[in-house]
Amino acid sequence: MNRIYILLIGFTLCAGQSYTVTIFGMAAANVEQNINTTGTIKYTTQNRGIFDLIWPATNVYTTQYDPDTFGITSWRKKIRQGKFQSNISAELDSSGSLVYNDKTKINIQGETQTIFTLLAMVQLKNMEPLDTKWFNYEHEGQLGKARFIWADSSHIWNGKDSTLCDHYRLDININEALGQFMANSDYFMEEVIREGVVRELWVSKEIPKKIIQVRIKTKWYPVLATINE
Repeated sequence: MNRIYILLIGFTLCAGQSYTVTIFGMAAANVEQNINTTGTIKYTTQNRGIFDLIWPATNVYTTQYDPDTFGITSWRKKIRQGKFQSNISAELDSSGSLVYNDKTKINIQGETQTIFTLLAMVQLKNMEPLDTKWFNYEHEGQLGKARFIWADSSHIWNGKDSTLCDHYRLDININEALGQFMANSDYFMEEVIREGVVRELWVSKEIPKKIIQVRIKTKWYPVLATINE
C-alpha cells in the first residue's frame, strides 16, 4: 500500500504545475514546473503581455538531485532573454566537484543545495526537518548557505479554494569572497540571490504538497507567482 501511495504522489508531481507571475498586478510571465520523486525538477518560463513585447524571454532550467538528500547532481539552463542567450550545464564528478561546461570546477561539500533543489525539497518534505536548518548552497559557481524559516500556517487562495499552507521565508547568504566566474547571467538567477531581496513561499500542507504562491520583494518592485488550478 505504501508503495502504491508513493507512486501516486510521483505521478501527480510529474503531471506538472503552472503559475502566473505578476508585477504590480500585471501578468508578466507563465511558469511551468515539472517535478518527480526520482530526483528531477524542471522549470520553463515564458514572458507574456507587454513584458514579452518589450523583453521577450523563454528560459528552461533542469536540475537533477539525490532523492534522499536533495543534494545537486547536475543541472543545466537554456536562456533566450532578449538579446542575451546562454546554454550552461554542470555535473557532479567523482571527486565531489561541480564541473561547469566540462572545464570550471567548483568544490562543493556533500548534499549541497541550489535554488532548484530547495524548491523541490520544500514540496517533498515536512516543515519540521526544514525549519531554521542551514544548508550548503551553490549558485552558478558562488557558494554560501541557505535556510527556510517557517513563519506561520495560513490560508492562501489557489484559484479555486482556500488552501492551508506552511508559510516560509527563504534566506540565502552568498560568500562574496569566492567571486563569480560567470560574466553574465539571466534575470532570475541574478535577482534571486541579490542582497536585500525578501523571498516568501506558501506550500500546501495537503499531500501531495504544492507551492501555492511565491512572493519576491526586490528593491524596485514586488514579484508574485500564483498557482493555476
